[in-house]
Amino acid sequence: MPKISHKDRFDILLPLFLFFLVIITRIPFTSKLLYHMDSGHFALALEKYDITVHQPHPPGYFLYVMLGKLLNYFIRDANSTFVFISIVFSSLTIIVLYYLGREIYDKKTGILAAIFALTSPNLWFHGEVALSYVLEAFFSTAVAFLCWRIYKGEHNYIWLSVIALGIAGGIRQNTIVFLLPLWLFSVKGVPIRKIIGSLALMGLVCLLWFIPMVWMTGGWNAYREAFRELWLFNTGHISVFERGWESFKIFSSALLNFTFCSIGAGIYVLSLAAYSLIKHRRLKYLDRAKVYFFSFWVLPSVFFYLMVFNRPTNPGYVLIFLPALCILLVVSIGHLSSEFKNIIKKDIYIPVVTLVIVINLYVFFFSSNQASCREIKKHDYELSIILRNIKLHDPTKTVVFVQEPYTFYGFRQVMYYLPEFRIYQIDKAISSTGEVRKTFWGLNRKTFLSDEIILPKSTEYFIVLFLSDSRDEVMRIKNLSVKKLQPTDIYIALGHISLIKEMYPELKIRLQNNNKDNKYEL
Repeated sequence: MPKISHKDRFDILLPLFLFFLVIITRIPFTSKLLYHMDSGHFALALEKYDITVHQPHPPGYFLYVMLGKLLNYFIRDANSTFVFISIVFSSLTIIVLYYLGREIYDKKTGILAAIFALTSPNLWFHGEVALSYVLEAFFSTAVAFLCWRIYKGEHNYIWLSVIALGIAGGIRQNTIVFLLPLWLFSVKGVPIRKIIGSLALMGLVCLLWFIPMVWMTGGWNAYREAFRELWLFNTGHISVFERGWESFKIFSSALLNFTFCSIGAGIYVLSLAAYSLIKHRRLKYLDRAKVYFFSFWVLPSVFFYLMVFNRPTNPGYVLIFLPALCILLVVSIGHLSSEFKNIIKKDIYIPVVTLVIVINLYVFFFSSNQASCREIKKHDYELSIILRNIKLHDPTKTVVFVQEPYTFYGFRQVMYYLPEFRIYQIDKAISSTGEVRKTFWGLNRKTFLSDEIILPKSTEYFIVLFLSDSRDEVMRIKNLSVKKLQPTDIYIALGHISLIKEMYPELKIRLQNNNKDNKYEL
């Protein structure tokens, strides 16, 4: 039996070491409750997949939910199931990133890029919660690895690349759109027959998840209407092209913050390296193939989140190009180290690498950043307080209206953990076409959409969850009992059901009478 060389042993053991290191560093900090509204969508989709009632929300995340269904059969807890998926794919992302960095540059670049990703507050955070962004990071890295191989002449990797793209699209539909430009760039030297055949295979892979997704939603018309509803009332008509400077300020600020959440001090290193290259007119000496490769990898998603759509509450958006930033960060440190060595005659490589890692760790462990372990603990604690206070009331006599906070302590989390209560999401949105959004409400972990709110005859009280911003609006109503849920910024109001129309005069709210089909307005 041939003896394994030291190099081969290292190549085998390092990925294994990285895999288990990620798992060991993630397990102690996992979220115990559903973190985000989308987490609630995914959790409820495990029980009944229906995009029309946002189980999950459009465009569907079909393969992500189906993977969750499979694993939940053994784990038996929705949050734990999706967190488990996040942890495993965090490990896989870092391993593939190591190989990619080694493939494009060298082993040192691969190792350091993996370490930067390992300590990235944003990637770490999303490895602890029930969201799908880490899977996007993995498929982004895997597709980039395959595309680089294709570009360097290994054309048979084209088949794996389109399968990976098709699967990625079944997890997060935007992934395939953002990565397609990179794929098109990488296949420019591939024979046209192979390109056409691979596109056909990609289409087939997409159909394998798209057809059952639409069927489980109730058909194409139902799917299209669900997509239209979300676009009209949530994601549509907020682009820079429609709202101009107002949207650009929000999107650019969010994108900058998300990038800082991802690489910390690395954002300054990248900026300084870019400045150095421009100042000394060295851009023309860069490897053009690598410049094009990273541009096609990063810029499509950056353009979308900068110009078309962004939410300041979702730092996971940038995980699709975080792996690219980690590699570029290593290269930038190398460039700056060479520059400074010529000026101060000292090597700053190790100090800068150490500084980036230390700041990453500080942001995750000790800051109040939205991508920190403090945020996870805080959210679990505050959500448990909310649930405990609602649970003090009789669900047969009390209904719950969740006005605010919408995303992190909202309708979905309350509905999932307190299924015995009727939970209504207050959303007064009116579309550009003048349509009024239907009310989402839930009971027994089933979601319904209604033009009007019909309360059961037994209803005597209502609860409203809201933030301090709405305090004056709520406090104007007499005979409401209002309590701040310390130490949170969330209030809970309790009132007799006769006050509900005063609370929400614009909503159609009716109370069911003795006759099952006879309702009367409050």
